[in-house]
Amino acid sequence: MTIEANHPTLDAARALQSELATRAAEMDEVRRLPRDLAEKLARGGLFRMVTPAAYGGLECSPRQIVDAVEAVAEANASAGWCVMIGATTALNAAYMAPDMAQDVYSDPMIITCGVFAPMGTALVDGDDYVVSGRWQWGSGSANCSWLCGGSMVFEDGALRTLPGGRPDARMMVFPAAEAELIDTWHVMGLKGTGSGDIAVNQIRVPKARSVSLVAD
Repeated sequence: MTIEANHPTLDAARALQSELATRAAEMDEVRRLPRDLAEKLARGGLFRMVTPAAYGGLECSPRQIVDAVEAVAEANASAGWCVMIGATTALNAAYMAPDMAQDVYSDPMIITCGVFAPMGTALVDGDDYVVSGRWQWGSGSANCSWLCGGSMVFEDGALRTLPGGRPDARMMVFPAAEAELIDTWHVMGLKGTGSGDIAVNQIRVPKARSVSLVAD
């Protein structure tokens, strides 16, 4: 097994461990990752570990990603969970139309989170989808500029299917300002993740800003 050298994201995670541990009780009290901590994690590149290099991301190796998330979680499990969600959600950029991915991910401080489960509906309307839905467990959403939610695609009044017969489910990416964050997160563990519900009602999402969840 090859042991990789330390990576800047791991160094950034370790540099924040003391503050993350000290503020764990605060996070449990407010039930979310405080914005200033999210910004410090973003400046350390921890939300861009999976983002393609074409959009300024780091394209870290799986080992580097795991090591950095582990270092955050050692200090604060809720923060580690939020870093994992934010980092992996940015994989959307690799499958989105390049111009749309550039719009969403070019700012190094951008954080995106969302829910892959296809709990929404997306109605085909020209070059857009008209999206409605409510998704549970939207961890880290309060610090995001963009959110996303898995949705079943409907066209001409019927569920659209892929050539193999499976339902067409796509991740819809939309500005956080167009969504409602619903405070449903009252739990015993991982209190500080802010994993409440995300809801949208008939918002328009360009087809090019959606990502396929399945391959056929």
